[in-house]
Amino acid sequence: MSYWAKETLLGTKWSGLDWEQKGLSNDQYAIHEDAVAAGRTEELTAGRDKALELIDRFVAQRCAEQGGATRSSENRRPPV
Repeated sequence: MSYWAKETLLGTKWSGLDWEQKGLSNDQYAIHEDAVAAGRTEELTAGRDKALELIDRFVAQRCAEQGGATRSSENRRPPV
């Protein structure tokens, strides 16, 4: 998820893919969105490099807390 969150923060051509194209579960999508938001905030105050580092830490922590965050996407929530 940190890969996709970084792609989104960087605005690459792959950043426009939706959660399903990225192969994310519901839980992973939620972490992705939170990581991007945290990264954007960090980028404003500390710069892009620090934002990318933050995304790695943020995703690792949330995935550890949620046991990998691989719950089914059967009841997908709509994008924000």
